Amino acid sequence: MLNRSVAALLTGVLLTPVAALAAPRDQMLVSPAWLKSHLADRQLVLLQIGERGEYDKEHIPGARFLDFESLSADQEGGLYLEMPTVARLDSTFAALGVSRDSRIILYFGSDWVSPTTRAWLTFEYLGMGARTSILDGGLPAWKAAGNAVTAEVPPAATPQSLAGTAHPELIADAEWIQARLGQPKFRLIDARDPQFYGGLSAGSGTRPGHLPGARNIPFTTVTDEDGRFLPDTALQRVFTKAGVSKGDEIVAYCHIGQQATAVVFAARLLGYKARLYDGSYQDWTRRDLKVEGGVAPTKGALISTAELAARVAKDSVTLIDLRSDLNAYLANHLPGAVYLHYETLRATQAGTPGDVLPAASYAELWGRIGVRRDRPVVIYASGDAQNFNATFLAWLLAGFRQPEVYVLDGGYAKWAAENRPLSRLYPEIAAVKYTTDPFLLDKIEGEHVQHSLGGKELAIVDVRPADQFAGTAGAQIRRGHIPGAINHFWHDDLVTSNGVTVWKSVDELRAAYAAQGITADKWIIVYCNTGTEASHAYFALHFLLGYPNVRVYVPSWTEWAERSDWPVDGPVTTGTAPQAQGARSCSEN
Repeated sequence: MLNRSVAALLTGVLLTPVAALAAPRDQMLVSPAWLKSHLADRQLVLLQIGERGEYDKEHIPGARFLDFESLSADQEGGLYLEMPTVARLDSTFAALGVSRDSRIILYFGSDWVSPTTRAWLTFEYLGMGARTSILDGGLPAWKAAGNAVTAEVPPAATPQSLAGTAHPELIADAEWIQARLGQPKFRLIDARDPQFYGGLSAGSGTRPGHLPGARNIPFTTVTDEDGRFLPDTALQRVFTKAGVSKGDEIVAYCHIGQQATAVVFAARLLGYKARLYDGSYQDWTRRDLKVEGGVAPTKGALISTAELAARVAKDSVTLIDLRSDLNAYLANHLPGAVYLHYETLRATQAGTPGDVLPAASYAELWGRIGVRRDRPVVIYASGDAQNFNATFLAWLLAGFRQPEVYVLDGGYAKWAAENRPLSRLYPEIAAVKYTTDPFLLDKIEGEHVQHSLGGKELAIVDVRPADQFAGTAGAQIRRGHIPGAINHFWHDDLVTSNGVTVWKSVDELRAAYAAQGITADKWIIVYCNTGTEASHAYFALHFLLGYPNVRVYVPSWTEWAERSDWPVDGPVTTGTAPQAQGARSCSEN
């Protein structure tokens, strides 16, 4: 999620005994049966967290909608999701009918476990923790128990007097953590997914890795697949595996301070002393503090024909021909180049064509064509309409953190136009064992795109031709584009010079993207018809311009168009069937 927020309430001072913060499971969680029997209680305040559209469609009778954005505030420095001022929180909750005497029940509409625990921590911060609980399993559990839902919105609440009191002892900041690193009973828990903890991606931070000495408890491991918190015995195993023992003091962090609240909540279910590092990894890395466990990212760049010629002469690169026509390779190719067809890089997944393969499949393929981690890889395509073949492979290799990956600027066409050496001989390739670890593609799933629509810090970039973006062309089952998307045709990043097609300069690329509001401070999602063209924009944005947060949506419009429950902007017409045969064009990817 990309919600913004902030607060100036972080402090490292202990004002009250933390042992008092622990609370039993039967106070922190309630069941659907308990809630049903207390729905008519006069002091009950029932709040749903999630998407507004979900609430408007159905909610538990009497529930009000709690806008998650109201739990955050802008702060100098650009941190996301920091605690707002007490006065602002008082105003927000009082307007929902919350008073000091209220019995507050929070629940999520669907899949919003960590935003719900974040809301719980916010009430804790105001001193309302003893009167606040979470409906275990949220709305799905309520419905599964056979209980009624409604779309009727209750009358506006009568504003109450809340007068909350801040409890800064629930929050840790960077200085507080630094003073305790290495202490025997201090446990620092990273609640992010393993790929972030393991340093494969920086996420919202500026560098990959984790805080010194941190252990990993992914926030998704403290609940079951239905969003219910694990039983105490199972939770204890999770914490014990992470090195937490009786009497330890826990501080949990994540990207921006949301996911970690689920771990804080779980720790408190077990009676541990637990706090949240609100600024989390984003704050730590912006302060340029020490991190551990980072995996070096791929160095991706363009390579000129002159530089490649020098490397080929020294036999110092693995050279891969990604042209879409095998016959063209057989006719001639760059000396030492091994052939790889783009269709070996993708396959049907769950009925949807054009998806990526498992890591093991790629690793076997890389080994067969002689890709080694200690040897730079140079990729070339035709250099014009299929330039994205090369960038797609570069994107895949970056997922394995292949140290150096280059794309030949101008491709085969420029090399041949300069009368450089060509060959018809096949290279002698010694197969190698290529490991599957690490592997993390800069990829985003369609479900995540759908949930991210409307994000303030997000730019969705459609790199297809303008007619497909407008919905007047395209072979997919629906035409149009993802709502809010910006059309930036991938081929516009190239220019024809001296009869060959090459990349525009970095300055030209930066100016063109910035003019459309596609800037480095945003999370960027690029998509096309399956993902290959999108990799071209990824290469430009991430490798050439240095944008830190760029993700490719695969299999892109081919999946989105078929999902009738996902929104589309444009005419939303039904696409015509593609021709059965013919040359592959940029519109097919």
